[in-house]
Amino acid sequence: MKYLRSARVSIFLAIRSLWRGNKGITVLTIGMLALIYINLLFLPSLIEGLSHKVSLQLIETLTSNVILSSSNSGSNITNTDELLTNIRSNTSVVDATPTLRVGTQISKGNISNVWSVDAIEPDSFGKVFTTPSNIIEGSFLDKNDTDSIVLGVEIAGAGQTNMQGYAISLKNVHAGDTVTVSLINGKTHDFKVKGIFNNNFLQSDQKAYISQKDANLLLPITKNHSTSVYVKSKNTESNTSLGDNLVSKQPGIKYQTSDDLAGPVRDQLKTFDLINQILKIISLIVAAITVFIVTYVDLINKRKQIGIERAIGIQSKAIIGNYLLKSAFFAMIGISIGALVFLYVLAPIVVQHPFKFPYGYVTLYINQGSMIQNALILSAVTLLSSLVPAFQSVRIKILDAIWGL
Repeated sequence: MKYLRSARVSIFLAIRSLWRGNKGITVLTIGMLALIYINLLFLPSLIEGLSHKVSLQLIETLTSNVILSSSNSGSNITNTDELLTNIRSNTSVVDATPTLRVGTQISKGNISNVWSVDAIEPDSFGKVFTTPSNIIEGSFLDKNDTDSIVLGVEIAGAGQTNMQGYAISLKNVHAGDTVTVSLINGKTHDFKVKGIFNNNFLQSDQKAYISQKDANLLLPITKNHSTSVYVKSKNTESNTSLGDNLVSKQPGIKYQTSDDLAGPVRDQLKTFDLINQILKIISLIVAAITVFIVTYVDLINKRKQIGIERAIGIQSKAIIGNYLLKSAFFAMIGISIGALVFLYVLAPIVVQHPFKFPYGYVTLYINQGSMIQNALILSAVTLLSSLVPAFQSVRIKILDAIWGL
């Protein structure tokens, strides 16, 4: 009964204080907590959105889910047709596409650089990768093309002077131009640029492709050979499990997953995570200081009132409970407003105007678990920040409090 009575008194004091208190301070405190909560959510959501974008871009434009290659270093897969038949019979596979390294250097006039040129099956390539749908000039290859090549925008340049790799590109190559490729047999061959693609992903935009039919004509010895076979899965099993299953049926083959090849990019993302953690700590410190100051100033102004309340028999824990309830109210309203603004104002705005990263356009990734976790952390910080000055105020002697000493 004693605790229940103290709780009722705390609630009464908190309601009266909020009703009669300075409305401006209340609004500013709630607004500050709302902004801090938005700040706690925004950068982690952006980083997680970037991470998901990178993973998606890796799989859709560069690595697929599983990459098969010869287990003999420096050798090609020599039985590609048989391997493809076995792969496509697996119920977990959407499709597979082979690539064969046929060139190592591309030049236009007096400008040249080292880029890989791969021969592909255009039909199956389009079922595994999204590159054919990202053409910005011309068109993609078809299976009957000869003497034709498609270039990534990081190779062609295409006159895009603001592009990250423009300085090392061919600078002004467009669809319809002719480029020279140094083949793996030491010869060179001229190709007409049929199309230029832009995946908005640096690594995959540094690729060039010709048709498998063209490779068979230029390098007959490599027929039915492939450097790699890319496998797109239905995600009904893990990439590792699928890789194990595929190589178990095909001797002389090894595999890597998209996660194995994502290491360098993941290391870059760790930098963003570190920055995020630093900013989160700073935000929580700002929240703690804000609530502490608001509570401390309120206690200073009401020291005489608190002394009188204690003199007439109101227990110290009821007074402390009053300030804890007020802080809980500030946190609850501030966090609720912050969540609504984040979900229904900021997130839609970012969808309409996404951030441009080297890995493509990125939006916010909404993680409900992270939102709840940050709400609990901010609430705990708010309560602790009000508890310290409230506890100190009730330790002052009653007469000193009444006389303002």
